[in-house]
Amino acid sequence: FNDPLELNLNLHCSAPFIEMSRPNWDFEDPSDDEDASFASAPFAEGTSRRAYRAMRWTPAAKYGQKAVVKEYKDMYSWAQGDWDTAVNTYKKAKDLADRFNDESHTNTPIRIVDYDIQKVISRSRNRGTPKLNEWVMVEDFLEGDFQKYISNSGWVKPRCFSEYPSMPAFAHWSWVHTGGSLMVSDLQGVRYDSKYVLTDPVILSLEGGYGSTDLSLVGMGLFFLSHQCTNMCGSLGIVNKRPDMSAIDRFMNSEFGSLVQMATSYFPKEK
Repeated sequence: FNDPLELNLNLHCSAPFIEMSRPNWDFEDPSDDEDASFASAPFAEGTSRRAYRAMRWTPAAKYGQKAVVKEYKDMYSWAQGDWDTAVNTYKKAKDLADRFNDESHTNTPIRIVDYDIQKVISRSRNRGTPKLNEWVMVEDFLEGDFQKYISNSGWVKPRCFSEYPSMPAFAHWSWVHTGGSLMVSDLQGVRYDSKYVLTDPVILSLEGGYGSTDLSLVGMGLFFLSHQCTNMCGSLGIVNKRPDMSAIDRFMNSEFGSLVQMATSYFPKEK
């Protein structure tokens, strides 16, 4: 790490979206220029974003489909480019998920939720957020049993290893596939009969270039400290492909390593 103090200031453990109220999906018919309509108050929020219930009006194939509008909590996004880091993260996660699906031949492939970046063109009230002319992320709403499988700071849902083995195997495989330069983390979403659909993925990178939730080597090390290889890891041939755990142990036992673990610790209640 070039500057431990700078890294420590930018660390964000990514917690799941916490539902604040039951979403109501009743919306008026759209005007001609509307792509989606959204509620005036959020129904859930995570570490860095709020989520608003919404309804898609375009494209035609998604007309009347439930959606989620997301905005940043600590900044206004007045330029579409403010979402570039999130978009790059989603694209990289999707690319790696597609490659994982091909290599693993899994019966439950991993998909990343459909999304786009749109501008708020009208509001019924002047107060509140998202603001008029602010850019937001619009995603398909995930119906079903939403689960947090893996955090970006090493926590893995205990039942993952037996019930959702694709999740820890995907994180492990992504690190091996990229030669240790990247890892897809913070895996959360819904498992359906034929697939997983995930939202808000995190990319951990050596350079720490994927935003404030990119915990870099720290996140990777914390994952491997808790990771138990599954049969899927075996079928992918990655069981013995891990980082030097002695180096990770030395770092985690250092003063700075202890501070990092405190800053990024995440232990949700088991569902």
